Amino acid sequence: MSEFDDLKSKIELIKKKYKKDKIQTKNSSIGSAFKISTELVAAVFVAIFIGWYIDKWLGTKPIFLIILLLVGIVAGIFNVVRSAKMINKD
Repeated sequence: MSEFDDLKSKIELIKKKYKKDKIQTKNSSIGSAFKISTELVAAVFVAIFIGWYIDKWLGTKPIFLIILLLVGIVAGIFNVVRSAKMINKD
């Protein structure tokens, strides 16, 4: 009788793990999309803020803002590509 109880508990444990993994997979695609978009937007906003602050500090107009905007876009794209590769790896 105890062998059957052990087997039954192992089966229930595996079923719970399978359901948990299945639920995480459904939510991970939405989470991954949100993560990728957030990384791109955050990189651009941080670069714009730093460029604006440097321009204000040095008294230049939009020179550093434009330069760091381009750097932020490139950094954001690299982050998106890196995240996409990690998602495809899984």
